[in-house]
Amino acid sequence: MSNTKGASQQQQQQQQQQQITKSGFNNGDKLRLKRFVPRYVKSGKRSNTVEYDQVANRRGMVVRRGEYFYLDLEFDEVFDDYDLLSFRVSVDDYGFEAYQKSWHLKEEPTRFSDHESYHCPIQMRSVIVYPGSNKVTVVFYTAKNCITAKYWITQMYATRSLEITFNYDMKFPISVVYNPFCPDDAVYLESGAECREYVLESTGRVYFGSSRSIGSKSWNFGQFDDPVLDCAYYLLAKSGLPFDSWGDPVSVARSLSALVNSNDDNGVLVGNWSGDYAGGVAPTEWRGSLAIIAKYYESKTPVKFGQCWVFSGLMTSLARALGIPARSVTNFDSAHDTNCNLIVDSFFNDTFAPIAELNSDSIWNFHVWNDLWMKRPDLGGDFDGWQASRPSNKANWTSILTRLNACIKHWQKNADGTNKELYSDPTKVGRSISTKAVGSEDRLDITDQYKFPEGSREEDAAFRAAKNSKKVQIKVERNDDNKRRRNLQLNIATEEYLVIGGDIKVTLELTNGARTDKKILFGIAANLKQYNGKVIRQLAFEKGEVTVKGSSTSPVELAIQSADYTNSAGCEEVGIEIVAVGIDGNDKVVKQTIVHLFNPELDIEIVGEVCQNKAFHFKCTFVNPVPFTLSDARFSIEGPGLRGKSMDKSVGQVKPGDKASCSITLTPVRCGERNFIVSFISKELKGVQKAYPIYVEPDPTAVLEDEIIEVRQQVVY
Repeated sequence: MSNTKGASQQQQQQQQQQQITKSGFNNGDKLRLKRFVPRYVKSGKRSNTVEYDQVANRRGMVVRRGEYFYLDLEFDEVFDDYDLLSFRVSVDDYGFEAYQKSWHLKEEPTRFSDHESYHCPIQMRSVIVYPGSNKVTVVFYTAKNCITAKYWITQMYATRSLEITFNYDMKFPISVVYNPFCPDDAVYLESGAECREYVLESTGRVYFGSSRSIGSKSWNFGQFDDPVLDCAYYLLAKSGLPFDSWGDPVSVARSLSALVNSNDDNGVLVGNWSGDYAGGVAPTEWRGSLAIIAKYYESKTPVKFGQCWVFSGLMTSLARALGIPARSVTNFDSAHDTNCNLIVDSFFNDTFAPIAELNSDSIWNFHVWNDLWMKRPDLGGDFDGWQASRPSNKANWTSILTRLNACIKHWQKNADGTNKELYSDPTKVGRSISTKAVGSEDRLDITDQYKFPEGSREEDAAFRAAKNSKKVQIKVERNDDNKRRRNLQLNIATEEYLVIGGDIKVTLELTNGARTDKKILFGIAANLKQYNGKVIRQLAFEKGEVTVKGSSTSPVELAIQSADYTNSAGCEEVGIEIVAVGIDGNDKVVKQTIVHLFNPELDIEIVGEVCQNKAFHFKCTFVNPVPFTLSDARFSIEGPGLRGKSMDKSVGQVKPGDKASCSITLTPVRCGERNFIVSFISKELKGVQKAYPIYVEPDPTAVLEDEIIEVRQQVVY
């Protein structure tokens, strides 16, 4: 029996030898891998991913779902049609054991439906063999609905016969992201211009101020820079989201939104509205997401500190890095209702001065959140499109509805403790909802995408539906006193654009529409407020009685000196809230407006030719507008190619009226349209910034094609 077995083994060896000889190889030959050349440019152009650091720096592929990518393999001998290739593909688990998965990937996986290769998110489309050549091209593809994650090709198997296999250890990363360019992807955007704006634009604008005076600040999303994409994957792993759900943008968006803030499981950023930022960075000092994400990803501990626009910027960066269309959205006059009744209560005393301690409800000057674009099959497909996400804190539909549609009710607190309703205004909240326009620096008003027109039947129906919800407790009527015909009218007049450092003049215009003279009681208060509705201090208050002739207007002046507010305005987003009350018998009117205090401008000049891989200079100038010395002052620049680090230049102290200036040298590593954000920062004044768009000329000596990279790089794994 042993002789029979030995004879059988000898016959098998002879058959194998004959097979190898037929293939043109001698017995004992080994097929050794000499070079492994990823086709970065060809693959990146197909997926619109050439901007990612991994691709630009030739350290890994970033591939969109439903797209191909290409790897060239060069062996030490001619590769024959009889030779077969297969690969081991693993998931990057980011230190979480639950995500440890791997597959043995074969060619034409549909032939192996019972094999693990069939279930691998990355598939082999074909192996292109060049006759007489020792080089082959392996074409991979990803399914249109595959799981987005970071994968590694860890091993390659080269089979020269049915029994002889050579194993090569490799370590090559492939990051799979969503594909808004593909009609079959859940995040598909039909408009190419919108895809470029909401996925490929690495800088943008965030709107702030008030509905009366809207401003904007540039924000460096930096979604293509390291380590933003890796951080997004890490957060998904940290959230415990099941791996099979990583390909669902709804689940991914919810997980990211929860972990952008530190309220859940030590997320990225600590929120702070206290005004005390010791041990961290003041929210107004940030100019982009990259520095925050880089710091968090390195330490895995929350970064200090942020407020709503910073959280929104982070969410936009992480979503765009994953390929989910995202934009930052600002809601002006945004209600904060503490008792969930869609009513914001505002109290005055018997002299018409606001009672701060009773005003727990508030109107934020502005509030910033996110829109993410995706299909919603979980809602029957009727609500596909932009989905609201509030990463700064937990949110539900009632909190969004409150910020958009709450009714403001003004009350007078009487000496006996009773409340008397002065005025009801359901139109004040949720105004000028704004985002950056597609393809320009203009503001796009999207209020009509969020709410029905004020006073329309649709708005009334929406409010009634909310009123019938168990989550909303409405106990008072939502009446609109703006619609009542009355003789008494109030108007608050002041400059629309106020810059920190100047005196402010406010005029209350009392109009008597009756034919006879009227004695009108009035009260007007000016409060310095943080953007989140917190009153810092009262700046001025005036009350009295004035006789206004029939069919005429009488003014009441209110003056605010710069010294009254500048010491408290430099490190916060603040505005001056002006509230006026007028009473003529039973005729009562309340008017309220907020004028934002903007930072002064920077002057910037470019010195030298702006070319890729060539140094040029920013000349920066700033004049101190406030009546006190600014200490620890510096200029700082953030932009593409700085890898999350800003370029700083200290200028020390800057006295009132003095000019600070410096020159900062930069060397851009990427060509094309680029935005650099220049800031002036001091201990007493932060948030002074200016975006400077620059076209960076390409470096003619830069390597652009994979064929050249093969010769120069000669990457060996």
